[in-house]
Amino acid sequence: MADFCTVEDLEQLLQVEISTAAQVASAERAIAEASAAIRNYCHQEIDLVTNETITLDCAGGTRVFLPELPAVSVAEVVEDDETLTVTDEYKLGQHGILHRIGAKWAEGIQIIEVTYSHGHGTLPDDVVAVCVRAAARTYQAGLRAAASEAVPGVTATSLGDFSVSYADGGGAEGVMGVSGSRMLLMSEKDMLNRYRYVAQ
Repeated sequence: MADFCTVEDLEQLLQVEISTAAQVASAERAIAEASAAIRNYCHQEIDLVTNETITLDCAGGTRVFLPELPAVSVAEVVEDDETLTVTDEYKLGQHGILHRIGAKWAEGIQIIEVTYSHGHGTLPDDVVAVCVRAAARTYQAGLRAAASEAVPGVTATSLGDFSVSYADGGGAEGVMGVSGSRMLLMSEKDMLNRYRYVAQ
C-alpha cells in the first residue's frame, strides 16, 4: 500500500527543508501513520488495487455490495463454486453494486467469491491534502518533543538564569505530549466522509 503524500508535500506545506536522515525518517513515519489513519477512518484502501479476490456472505436477493470503492472492474465471480458469466448472469452497477441477472444470489456464508479492481488510480486531491496536514502535525509535534527533550507541556525556555514554563493542562498535547495530539481533525473527517464505507 502506498502512502497518500510525500516528504516533498510536507516541505511545501511547512515551507521548510527536510533533509537529514533523522528528519526524513521522522517525516516518512508521520506520513505512514497519517495514511493508515485515513484508511482506518474510511474503511477503504482508497488507492488502486488490481484483481483482489474477496469472499462474501450473502443473504440472497439480486444485489451484492462490494466493500472497496470505487469498484473499477470485475474479473470473475464464483457463486457457490460455479463461475458466472458477465452480462448474462451478473453485471457491475454504480456504487459497487454487483447485480445478479435472471436469478437471485445464492444464500450462505462465504458463498460468493469476487475478483475485482478497486480504488483510485490517481489519488483525490482532498485525500492528499488531509494526509499532508495530519502528517505535518505529527512531524511538528516530534520536533517540539525533541526541542524539549520529550518533556510534555513545555511552552517556553530561557537561557539567562535558566527557566522553563509549562502549560497549565488546558491542552491535551501539553499534558500528554505527542501522544495526546489528534491524528484527524473533525474538519478533515468531514472531507473524508465521501470516501468512507458504511456497511450495508
